[in-house]
Amino acid sequence: MKSLSLLVCAAAVCGVALTSCNSRAKLAQSIQGEWTSNPEKLLDTGAAQATAVRVLEFTRGTTDTEGSITMSALVTVENTMPFNDSIQTPLTISASGTATITGVYQAKDDDELMISLDATSMSTQVDPEGVVLNYNVATEESGAAAAKLKPAAVILATQQINRAAQNLFTNVHEIDDIKVNGNLMKCEIGHKDLVFSRESAVAPSVTK
Repeated sequence: MKSLSLLVCAAAVCGVALTSCNSRAKLAQSIQGEWTSNPEKLLDTGAAQATAVRVLEFTRGTTDTEGSITMSALVTVENTMPFNDSIQTPLTISASGTATITGVYQAKDDDELMISLDATSMSTQVDPEGVVLNYNVATEESGAAAAKLKPAAVILATQQINRAAQNLFTNVHEIDDIKVNGNLMKCEIGHKDLVFSRESAVAPSVTK
């Protein structure tokens, strides 16, 4: 009788473990591919503004419950420069850049991923030609001043975009409350609720 009870307990434990493994594998399969978030405001002080669009790409690894992740942030910044001896008319500096970091993920349960990002893999790219200086009043003098300010504006924009991306990537150790419905994914990253859309038009089939 005792042996029978042990067998029943062992079978129950195996059943729970199998169910847990299946639910984790189901989550990992449902997230495969590339996802793009809605734009989110990172900063708005009046003089400086920053927005970002997050991109997540999941690629399955050697097991059904883990793989690699690439996180990207498409960051746009805009600065309003105050009047001074060099700037006689209102000037705004706008720029966009992309920061990327890679790592690995592991499905913890049916709605949570554990994330481990490699800080050394982070890179930021800002196209100097995409850094734009706009005067509200365009004159020959203001155009000459803009040309002189362009190198410093590129440095400023790159620093801001890099800082914004670091703030997004730092301390990302998990993605919680994941709910995938076709090509829409809702989740929580860093205590912030986010909505992502799958880049692929067709969601992968999920094995039951």
